[in-house]
Amino acid sequence: MQTWLPLLRYDPVTKKRIPDPEEEEELPFDEEGYANSEIGKRQAEMLAIFKQYPDDPMNPAVVQYWAERGLKKELFEADRDNGMFSYSVFTPLDMKPGKKYAVVYFSHGGGVFNNQAETYGFNTLAPVEKYIVVYPNNGGRSNNNIDTEFPRVMGELKAKGYPVDWERVYCVGFSSGSDASAVAACTCPDLAAAVAIMPGGQPFKDLKFYTGPEYYASSKGYRIPGIFIGGTADVACYPAPWVLDNKRKPHRAENLNLWMRDMAQIKNYKPVTLEDIEDKLQNSTDPFEREFGLTFEKTYTLHVQGEDWLGGDFYGVDGAPVMRFVRAKGLPHVVWESQCNIAWHFIKHFRRDPVTGESIYDPVACWGER
Repeated sequence: MQTWLPLLRYDPVTKKRIPDPEEEEELPFDEEGYANSEIGKRQAEMLAIFKQYPDDPMNPAVVQYWAERGLKKELFEADRDNGMFSYSVFTPLDMKPGKKYAVVYFSHGGGVFNNQAETYGFNTLAPVEKYIVVYPNNGGRSNNNIDTEFPRVMGELKAKGYPVDWERVYCVGFSSGSDASAVAACTCPDLAAAVAIMPGGQPFKDLKFYTGPEYYASSKGYRIPGIFIGGTADVACYPAPWVLDNKRKPHRAENLNLWMRDMAQIKNYKPVTLEDIEDKLQNSTDPFEREFGLTFEKTYTLHVQGEDWLGGDFYGVDGAPVMRFVRAKGLPHVVWESQCNIAWHFIKHFRRDPVTGESIYDPVACWGER
């Protein structure tokens, strides 16, 4: 099956992305305020090691940097096809014999490689929560080969003897990587226990679930829980007024319905239309409906890393929060530390029975080590 992902165009001289004239990269936001915020400063700090060695991902200083933070870094297949199929693996330095460890398979954003994604935030929590993080290039800067690379890389981890908890493998990604994570989970549902989509609208926006039903049909009826997380100033956090107003496409509501009904398997789900979403966005007096265009079963607010958040849940037949939407007010199309933490604390509660394929929710899961 051929994977469909948005086409990214690059200037052959500058190598910079050429913007799509029909799609905004981001909503207006306070760039100076963001740079001086707690999240902005921390993001710059975390990116520093990448900016120092962007073309030398296994420089001894890079390996030492992560070792000082409790992680062992390894890199595989760096010499194959200019690194397009390489992947890095981070394991806690204090892993115990006989224990199994959850895996976060993190797909990078469009236009970058895996060594930049390593700085996004999941590595900060890995030595504390005791999980393994894999950063694949998935065949290129747009994760072109995710549907074949995900099972291949996971198979290689098994062959290499990594102590993977095969009931707890999670597909996570940012921007182009969020599309990739949805494709990976739907094409290999026996490997994926849950997904974290960052930002929260990419799969519904233009990924071809509706026009290419083979993508969701391949999920074999397995439940795929997910958290869809981003910032309110991120144009890719669908549904939202700027997406609806600028590029009205009915299939986006169908994509959302397909995920909610068939993948997340929300209890007693009632399909929504584009008109339903627009009505809530424009006319509702409820702040959650006005932001998401959806009516949640449970809503909540958070204040994390200096930012205010809105969130809402939908539940499955077993009472599990199988679909969660979360947004930080005012943040643009970026990925940051607390975003990763909130995503991890959702996905870690789900596991996949290796025999039956059943999605099992554990409300008291504490960390990635078992």
